[in-house]
Amino acid sequence: MPKAKQHFWSPQLHLEINEDYDNKQLSTIYGLFGPNPTVWTMFMFFHFAVAGFFIGFGIWAYVNWSLGNNFAIQLFVTLLMVVVWFALYFSGRLGKKAGMEQMHQLHHFMRDTLRSKDIHAVE
Repeated sequence: MPKAKQHFWSPQLHLEINEDYDNKQLSTIYGLFGPNPTVWTMFMFFHFAVAGFFIGFGIWAYVNWSLGNNFAIQLFVTLLMVVVWFALYFSGRLGKKAGMEQMHQLHHFMRDTLRSKDIHAVE
């Protein structure tokens, strides 16, 4: 994908070519379409941070409740983390949808390149 057309949600294609050990004339191509590793790492970090805050504030709210103290703020933050998690989930889904067209372009590029070199499946 040209740099000018790439955006935050642009997918990547990783191709791996493995030589067949029994027949040196044959190779197997494995492909993986996925998000940019930076985007993936950021989303995982946010999910772990939200989960950590949810658990931490949930425990704090429970301790305050069991001691008979006010726990409204802790409960609010715990519920807010649920809302933030849903926001992360839906933003990821929107990002996946935004990169779908480029994913198809990458697939067509890979397919056309392999066909132009007369590389095809052996049956």
